Amino acid sequence: MLNAIGSKIDLSVPSKKCEYYSYVSDILGHEKVQSMKNFTQHGHTSVFQHCVNVSYYNFRLCKLLGLDARSAARAGLLHDFFLYDWHDYVREPGQQMHGWTHPYTALNNAKKYFKLNEVEEDIIVKHMFPLTTKLPKYKETVCITLVDKFCGAWEVVEHWGEIAGKGAKKVRKAVTE
Repeated sequence: MLNAIGSKIDLSVPSKKCEYYSYVSDILGHEKVQSMKNFTQHGHTSVFQHCVNVSYYNFRLCKLLGLDARSAARAGLLHDFFLYDWHDYVREPGQQMHGWTHPYTALNNAKKYFKLNEVEEDIIVKHMFPLTTKLPKYKETVCITLVDKFCGAWEVVEHWGEIAGKGAKKVRKAVTE
């Protein structure tokens, strides 16, 4: 079952109920996108799961606002399509940190494997605004900057909660023994 953080909707089932899947199924099934499961993003969340989270909630927000929900969903899945573990990445002398450079890497990778429209390209390359200093051109890009931060924070807090929960269980066990 494929779902976004906090969602009980199975995003991998094509149905009238899941318009989202009809927009992203080709991307979800691509082997390079699937390889993002091998890299960690926030806490214990994989880059793949983070991209699903951002994609789904960006889709929902843009649909609610009457924006291009299809482009929002597709670009959301590809916004962190950098294909390496940023935790272990060694920068070249003078190279900027991952936070500043990965949108360009993601866009170049996405263009290699998928046909993108102008909105999708803008979403991918500017999702880290204001770190990427060029202003978003589309409302969908503004939405993803907010959704990405929200999902990232949620993933980190969820991870901390699990760590705190495990620690609390150990303390309770030690106290009651």
